[in-house]
Order: sequence, then C-alpha cells, then structure tokens
Amino acid sequence: MDTYPICPLTGHKEFDELMARLAQANDGSEQESLLADIWQKFGTSGAVLISDMAGFSSTSRRHGVCHYLKMIYRTRQIISPIIRQHNGLLIKCDADNCYAFFKHTDDAVQASLAANAAIFAANEQVDMNEQVYLSIGIDHGELLLVGEDEFFGDPVNTASKLGEDLAIKAETLVTERALAKATFDVPERAEHMVARISDIEIRYVRLPMTELVFGTDS
Repeated sequence: MDTYPICPLTGHKEFDELMARLAQANDGSEQESLLADIWQKFGTSGAVLISDMAGFSSTSRRHGVCHYLKMIYRTRQIISPIIRQHNGLLIKCDADNCYAFFKHTDDAVQASLAANAAIFAANEQVDMNEQVYLSIGIDHGELLLVGEDEFFGDPVNTASKLGEDLAIKAETLVTERALAKATFDVPERAEHMVARISDIEIRYVRLPMTELVFGTDS
C-alpha cells in the first residue's frame, strides 16, 4: 500500500514515507524499528547556523512589502556564497531567515563573521533605510538531515532561538556545546550567558564581532 502522505513533511519521498509509517504505527517494537531506520538513513551530527534580519519588521511596516522583499533578496545574495565558501550547506531561506548546516563549528563561526562583515560593507554603500543587520545563532549536535533541503533536531531549534529571540543585530551567539567542538580559543572578553526559553536552558557565548576569534585581532 502506498504510504506517501497527502501533506508531506519535506517532499523527500523516502523520509516522508518513513515518517508516515511511524505516525501510524501502534506497536512499540515497530516504532523502535522505524526510528532506528530513520536515524540510520538520515541521522548525522554537525553545526547549525540560523540567521535572522534584525529589526526588519519595523522597516517593512514603514516602507512596504516590496521594500521588505527587496532587502531579503539582497541579503540572500550576500549570505549564500559565504556559506558555500566556508564548507556549509545552505538548507533553505524562509522569509528573512537563512538555515545552514556545517560539519564543523569552526566553519559555522567563520561564516557568521564573514557574513556580518559583508553586510556591514554593503551597508556603507546604501542609505539608512536600505541597511540590514544579521543576528545569528549557532549550535551543534545530532540531527536529521533530509537531502539538502531540510533538517530537524534539537540543534536546529536551539540555533533558531539564539538567532531569532536572543541575538541582537550584528551578533553571533554560539552554544557552549558547539564551542566544545571548536578548535579555536574563545576570546577572554566573550560573555558566557544562560537563557531559559520554553523550559529549555541554553548555555551560550556572545562572541565579540570586532575581534577575529581565530588567533588575531581585527
């Protein structure tokens, strides 16, 4: 019997069929078998970077939806190649957010620094109402990577909370567990923070954006 769902999660046929079977399974051993199959086929570990365009809602309200979409387009053209240049996979862009996967925390952090630097350079060429800023969250952990178009897991949720809820403009927040996988020394003046969102405790570091964290000062 065809188990492909009417309204699939991703559009990836094998993944969606497995999830449909899992949703319909009542037997505990069958559920365990399906879970093991899903993680064997799609499970991986790595760093998740999620960016948000800071202060964008007020800008779009003042200048209209076409201005909003224009700014999103410009920002995507800046971020996309930078992610690729730092060994990242751009999973998707959704409105003013970009979602990327990296095997290594170092690459994700470097990409965040490069993206903010490129955004600052672009801002110098335009008027104030054309300027944008990024807030970025980075986490590392086990997740489900579905092809090159979608991912799910705790590091995705945590990076989203950091980038969208906690980071201010031109700032990168990196979880302590992501930094534990990094090879660089965190600057002494970096702030170590703890936040609780939706009953989840997140320990993270606020990286100073005026200082390169890979051994040299800017």
